[in-house]
Amino acid sequence: MNIYLDESYNLQKSKGKMFISINGFAVLKEKALRKRWKQIRKPYTKFKKRIHATDSKFEGLRKDSIKLLGSHDLSILSAFQLTQEIPHKYYNKKGMKFDKIYLELVKLLLKKLSLEEYKNVKIIIDARKHKGGKLAEKKFKNELNNYLNSTLKKTDCTLKLTPSYMDVLLELADFISNTFYKEYHKDSKHVFKKLGFQFLQIKNPL
Repeated sequence: MNIYLDESYNLQKSKGKMFISINGFAVLKEKALRKRWKQIRKPYTKFKKRIHATDSKFEGLRKDSIKLLGSHDLSILSAFQLTQEIPHKYYNKKGMKFDKIYLELVKLLLKKLSLEEYKNVKIIIDARKHKGGKLAEKKFKNELNNYLNSTLKKTDCTLKLTPSYMDVLLELADFISNTFYKEYHKDSKHVFKKLGFQFLQIKNPL
């Protein structure tokens, strides 16, 4: 099993609904998906710039990303948490403990996938800037690895924190995550309904 995850969030009250979400997909046959995504994104490489979901030049590619995932045998994943529903234990004197919340949402999402059924699991998460720098990033990775080793004792797990520009499937997860961000922000369910049975979503699990 291969899992690709990216985060999207809004922590500014002035920008509307405040939330944190972890989004992506789980796929068995990643080679076929990778090949197809490379074909779809190829016309967009003419812009000679990094392909990124927040860039309006790639709006057409966003729509293609949803269509692509809908045509493959995979699970589309999303964990959504409203900030006002986050328990007090995830706050301290300095404010919200974002890394702790992020970690818990990832763990809860992985738990829903029944990964103990697989012999090998590869988890690739978009690398981001941690408030505590490299030390905080290392702590996050170690804690997630400890969780995987303790809950999936018979499964060989590989965890990687990688920038989205280093892996085209992580790039695809970025497009999915950004699309979900827009849906969550405007409180729409249009895209979610189109995904049907492929969509695994957990809301306010903390």
